[in-house]
Amino acid sequence: MASAAKSAFEGDKVTSTIDSVVRQLSTNTAPNGNHGAVEEMGLAATVSAPVQESEKDSFSNEVQYHTMGWFQAGAMMIAETVSLGILSLPSCLAKVGYVAGLLLIVGLGLLTTYTGYVVYQLKMAHPEVMSFADALGVMFGKAGLWFGKVVQTLLLLFIMGAHIVIFGVMMNTLTEHGLCTVIFMALGALVSFFVSMPRTFKDTSWVSMGSCVSIATATIIAMVAIGIKGPGVGNSFAVTPAALTSFSDGAMAASNIILAYNGQIGFPAIISEMKEPRDFPKALAMLQIVTITFYVVVAIVIYNFAGQDVASPALGSAPPLIRKIAFGIATPTIVVAGVISALVAAKQIYKDVWSKQPHVIKERSPRAYVSWYAILIALYIAAWLIAEVIPVFTQLLGVMGALLGTWFALGFCSMFWLWMNWQGSLAKSYGLGWKKASLACLNLTIVAISTVLCVVGMYGSIKSIATNGSSSKPFSCADNSA
Repeated sequence: MASAAKSAFEGDKVTSTIDSVVRQLSTNTAPNGNHGAVEEMGLAATVSAPVQESEKDSFSNEVQYHTMGWFQAGAMMIAETVSLGILSLPSCLAKVGYVAGLLLIVGLGLLTTYTGYVVYQLKMAHPEVMSFADALGVMFGKAGLWFGKVVQTLLLLFIMGAHIVIFGVMMNTLTEHGLCTVIFMALGALVSFFVSMPRTFKDTSWVSMGSCVSIATATIIAMVAIGIKGPGVGNSFAVTPAALTSFSDGAMAASNIILAYNGQIGFPAIISEMKEPRDFPKALAMLQIVTITFYVVVAIVIYNFAGQDVASPALGSAPPLIRKIAFGIATPTIVVAGVISALVAAKQIYKDVWSKQPHVIKERSPRAYVSWYAILIALYIAAWLIAEVIPVFTQLLGVMGALLGTWFALGFCSMFWLWMNWQGSLAKSYGLGWKKASLACLNLTIVAISTVLCVVGMYGSIKSIATNGSSSKPFSCADNSA
């Protein structure tokens, strides 16, 4: 009896010690020391217990962050990932054909499932990592941290800008170009700002569930309508003829597809707000199963019935009335997915602003609210300017996917794995067993793929922007839904 009591006491003591260490790591900057041993699949031995709020905190007036379940996290990730990507995929198939298009959709989907798990492994090994910028800081020091902050914020701003562009497309569709497109885009930025005001993901996660339903419903309605009308039946190809496409078109299609899987940028922040971070693989599986399946079905069906003239965003290929209905139903997704990117960007800046007074982050004080709102306003102004400078949806996605999306979805994640498994030499790090050697080859290949997609995709995107029509000029009032 005494022995059992003693064991229980010691167990409680160990649990308490782990919790205190995790809390300390969560509030300190990234350590510069050894990153720990790594198992076969690259998961470091350092374990992060789920961060729990104390009873005192749960009844205080502070903002509570560690509150999301895995299903809420999965729904948020689906809302963030599926929204823009799915609307460009039928157009991608029109540029490269069924064979290459489906190979890219499925292949990149499987690769990003793996790289998403690597992000989870990194977060478990280094609980202090709240973003890709933090991860690059752990790897490369201060220079890596600031480089990460710049490129991460830039990608998030481009994603926000793309949502502002498609908000303008939606409003032009619903109102039949009732106002100048510049005004519609500014309205999109304003609406998104108000939705972004809560500081926690949980407050947005409930809306994200509705967002998932909205994009699925809108896309299915559009698919059915396009299928009934069948404007392009017989005008689709297994391999698109050279006369109907070009190298730059194919490169931009690949960039658009990779961007459709670019949810990894928000993973560290989402894991940080989960009640049980170890449940993240469930959320990741939920995300990837839904996205890969939905992407394949939507891309094939809409391209098959709409043909080579399929619109991007794809909802534009539906008949006029159905197009309006679909865009109306998709409104929550158009807004919410951009809001998630805004929250990820704002949280990084917010943490930096109050780095010397971290307790302010949890306050419900005027200085906490004013600083949070000021950061959001600055981000949305910058995103609106990007949307106005590159006002064509597919071109904006192409630039994002090529320049930055490839690295956040693939390249950086594989670099994380190579770093976590480094033990001082190639032989010690990657040569111990065929599994480790195979994983090392896989991650090196992913880095090479990222480099190629970045260079080729930027070429295609820049060439496409250079040949814009007169109705696609910066700060134009012209109807961008045409």
